[in-house]
Amino acid sequence: MSEEHLPNIPVFLSEAQNLEEKALSTKFRQITEAEMERIRLSNESSSPFSTVTASSLTSMKLNRYSDIIPFDRNRVKLHSKRGGNKTDYINASYIEAPQKIRKYIATQGPLDNTIEDFWCMMWEQHSHVIVMLSKEHEKGKIKCSKYWPESNGSPFVFPELGLKVVIEGEELEPNFSSLIRTFRLEKFNSQGGDDMVNSQGGDGSPTSQSEDNNKKVRRVTQLYFVGWPDHGVPDSPDIILNLIKKTNQFQQKYQQEYGSDVEIGPAVIHCSAGCGRTGTFCTIDSCLAMLPQIASDDSTDLIELLVKFFREQRRTMVQTLGQFQYCYLAVLSKLVVNK
Repeated sequence: MSEEHLPNIPVFLSEAQNLEEKALSTKFRQITEAEMERIRLSNESSSPFSTVTASSLTSMKLNRYSDIIPFDRNRVKLHSKRGGNKTDYINASYIEAPQKIRKYIATQGPLDNTIEDFWCMMWEQHSHVIVMLSKEHEKGKIKCSKYWPESNGSPFVFPELGLKVVIEGEELEPNFSSLIRTFRLEKFNSQGGDDMVNSQGGDGSPTSQSEDNNKKVRRVTQLYFVGWPDHGVPDSPDIILNLIKKTNQFQQKYQQEYGSDVEIGPAVIHCSAGCGRTGTFCTIDSCLAMLPQIASDDSTDLIELLVKFFREQRRTMVQTLGQFQYCYLAVLSKLVVNK
């Protein structure tokens, strides 16, 4: 996000500075009740909140959790050929803030059998930035499969794509339990997968044609943050604010490299289910982007509005009351402390 001048504390934040007040609990309960009604309609194919495709027997084996699934109307659809998987389904949703001021793809942490699907989505959606908000394992449970190769190991090679790590280990912020990885993602136009193991051609700048003209190369950045517990919140607002700043800097950097004639795809945001931590990230980022547009006397609660708006695009975006409160805390911190 550009460092635009932000307004004084808006009305909705002034009223919410006591983050434990009953009003926030009431708002969150009403948001949850509205979602329960949408879930009731999810098996009706004519409903805008239908999840018929995601609930099918074919799709269910591709879902990490049976209850966090995309709506039919805004799910991401795959088109690439993939090993043994002919369906267009992936557990991922297009997410837009009002006036399209921000766009994202919210998705689950890949399963072992959806890693190829994930990278096909990255390529097809022209996305260059991944924000990973979960650990691979939490409390003894697998929360996300490792969907990238070892930095010094063999690359991943799929029927149409190849993936290798270019840079690993750059710290996003000291002591913030996070790092940045850079990947080289190649698209093969013919049976060129075997060449990737020994290939040194192409610099991965943002899209370049390699020497043999059989593949295209893109660079992808992953911001990997492991300091956010499942169903919880980070220790400090500074952590998420810094992560949001870096994410938007990378989005802008890739857009500048391509130029105005090509629109790059939205950042791909995921935790384990792609709803709680993912929704919190999207809500804070979108709220900060919208603040300069509201009048000083406008009492609209942007955070409440955004959570409602996002939950109509993917289930349980901002999953807990604590995460809902954290959204207010982070935005307040940006305005008061980090301004």
